[in-house]
Amino acid sequence: SWPALRYRGPILQRAPAMKHVCSMTLVLAATAASAQPQQIRLDIAAGKVGEVCMPLLAGDTLAWHFESSAAADFNLHDHVGTKVNMPVQRKAVKRERRQHSVERTNDWCLTWTAPHANGITVTGAWQVKNRAAR
Repeated sequence: SWPALRYRGPILQRAPAMKHVCSMTLVLAATAASAQPQQIRLDIAAGKVGEVCMPLLAGDTLAWHFESSAAADFNLHDHVGTKVNMPVQRKAVKRERRQHSVERTNDWCLTWTAPHANGITVTGAWQVKNRAAR
């Protein structure tokens, strides 16, 4: 059985137990609106993972900022087959403002792991700043 998806606006925010599975309908809807800032709000249980994923094209620049209620591990990643690529990894970060140009067309995920001692709330936004030529 598949875990429940939480859909808020034109992005896909995954429940903590969600593996890398996307609904193509939601992914296509996200593509049209991602040039505008998209809000992030995740409540992540202790020791669990929360993700915000979006489709990006090679050459797109993804910008994001966030604040977490407690320090948490954070990464930006994509999947190629069984390999997980993490061009951005941060340990025990409470806030960040950054951007990254992706090197391949894929679904990319901003991911937070809550500390085992307590859950966290993450708020912020993401935006595709330099959309690659179509």
